[in-house]
Amino acid sequence: MVQYQKVPGLTASRTQIEQTITQYKKFDQDYITSLAAEKAKFEKSITERNAKELEETVAAVKAEAAANLEKDRRDSLLIISQFLRLAAIRRGEEDVEDHLDENKALESTLTLVYEGNGKAVDIMSKLIQGSGDLVVSNLDETLTTTCKTSFI
Repeated sequence: MVQYQKVPGLTASRTQIEQTITQYKKFDQDYITSLAAEKAKFEKSITERNAKELEETVAAVKAEAAANLEKDRRDSLLIISQFLRLAAIRRGEEDVEDHLDENKALESTLTLVYEGNGKAVDIMSKLIQGSGDLVVSNLDETLTTTCKTSFI
């Protein structure tokens, strides 16, 4: 009979333990929800920071590329300007030796530049790049002068 008398106390203890378990489960669920929210907030901040850094890096690279492109463009124009200056100086000299290979190449190249067509672009590109291709004279003879060695 002693054990029978313990049943109401055991039932009350069981109820109390079940309530405690329910509270712990609720606490666990609240903790998991809180961690999930914190994780989402952290991931969002990391994503936003990475997106901002990527955007800044892309902008910096674009700005650098634009600056390099502008520098390359200016350098190219300078080379063409130097070539035209050389041609003007050589044409202005009184004792120009037209038979010299370099002078023939200069005149042929200048003629091509002044054509204003695809050939002009090609020869200006060769001047800018300092091409090692031999220049062909106005009379279609291959000369020993190149855009790389003699003009600029």
